[in-house]
Amino acid sequence: MQKLKLYLLAGLVICLASACTDYLETPQPAQSLPSSAAFSDVAGLQTALIGAYEAVQRSDYGATGTSINANVLSDNAEWRGSFPSYIDMFNREMTAFNGEAGGMWSNAYLSINHTNLVLNGVATIDDPALTADVANQLRGEALFLRALAHFELVRYFGKPWSSSSASDLGVPIMLTPVANTPDITFPARNTVEEVYNQVIADFTEAANLLPATNDAGRANSTAATAYLAEIAFQQRDYPRAATLAQQVIDAGYTLTASPEEPFFSEGTSEEIFAIINTAQDNPGVNGSLATFHHINGRGGDVVVSEDLRNNGYLAIITDEQMMEAEAAGDTLIDLRAALLTSNGIFNVEKYEDFTNNADDNVLVRLATYYLMRAEALARTDGINQESIDLLNTIRNRAIRRVDADGVQGDASDIVSYEADDFADADELIEAIILERRVELAFEGNRIHDLRRLQRDVRGVSWDADVLVFPIPQREIDANDQLVQNPGY
Repeated sequence: MQKLKLYLLAGLVICLASACTDYLETPQPAQSLPSSAAFSDVAGLQTALIGAYEAVQRSDYGATGTSINANVLSDNAEWRGSFPSYIDMFNREMTAFNGEAGGMWSNAYLSINHTNLVLNGVATIDDPALTADVANQLRGEALFLRALAHFELVRYFGKPWSSSSASDLGVPIMLTPVANTPDITFPARNTVEEVYNQVIADFTEAANLLPATNDAGRANSTAATAYLAEIAFQQRDYPRAATLAQQVIDAGYTLTASPEEPFFSEGTSEEIFAIINTAQDNPGVNGSLATFHHINGRGGDVVVSEDLRNNGYLAIITDEQMMEAEAAGDTLIDLRAALLTSNGIFNVEKYEDFTNNADDNVLVRLATYYLMRAEALARTDGINQESIDLLNTIRNRAIRRVDADGVQGDASDIVSYEADDFADADELIEAIILERRVELAFEGNRIHDLRRLQRDVRGVSWDADVLVFPIPQREIDANDQLVQNPGY
């Protein structure tokens, strides 16, 4: 079996054939380009699809980048490490030479080109092995990965969704494969709205083609629907977000017994889509979620901010609830806060495999959609019992009552919300937003929530230029059709 090597030029990737390895190897010169015959049968297309997944699996894209970047940019984290690219990201001093921005761009477009090769091959090859089921699977997974890459790119390199998205510059939409030198083009940036529309179209078709579940780490229709829900949420289309979130909830996945289980035991009933990292194919010590977060990694490059500690973890259990438990001789603990190790800076231990550097990056899990639907319904229906029930389901899983002997028990009688706990819908919405902040902390969510909510981010506006990644300088130099983002 062959793998693919890719060479980045002006935001496009050029495919080369090479021997099989765990990861895509070092790019080769453009004159080494093979014939497109390398993608003329089902085996070649399956190889190209593997290449698309491997590009997502690289550390500065799907293995860690989408998670860490969203927190370093936000108010959830402080950066304590020594990597200059992340120091600049945290301090909002990025340049067009930033390695994290450049790595995300190149690997996302690398994945996109692989998917376009697959899609082109499905439409053109003549191979008896290309049955209708095989074609649907190949096309569905390729569309999913192409949508995922464009979505992450536009969220980081373009302004957040707003009333000006029809004119705000996003990223180039790439729908045509590059397999030979004559295929190279030099595209301009599409608008944010155009990119969102393409992403929605790709995820929608993927959802129709794929099964509800798939092998671990492979695209499935539930994950595609989940991303469509996330897009509607980002666009503040709350009725549509509520409907799509319900489809995810109804798809057959189930919440785990405790909130840490999806991270300590990969492949749980709650995991819908994850980037798989094993001891054999991990992104290495410098690309490991545990290395960046865990106290036994590097001591914690990414640590809990004071704001998240005081206005997040410590705000989940109210003083009144704690007093009620103490009156009965008990106390209350939040298992999510128990995943913090305090050495004065509060390390995150949601990612714990610092030995093998092999934590999966769980991109889609069920709890997210409980809270998404709860907020979306509260915004459309006001105070309603379903939103409260969904919120309580997540709270009651995380919060435990502890007696004098240290035995943990159910705390729902104390910490569950009721309708009369909220003076109005805004109070219910704020309770859900708080729960999202803590439940989803360090999962690549927070900066996108703040932009959706149009709230300041560590003292700057939600749509500030410094929160948008620069277009990599190498792309600007190679392609004069690309316009740099303001401030760079």
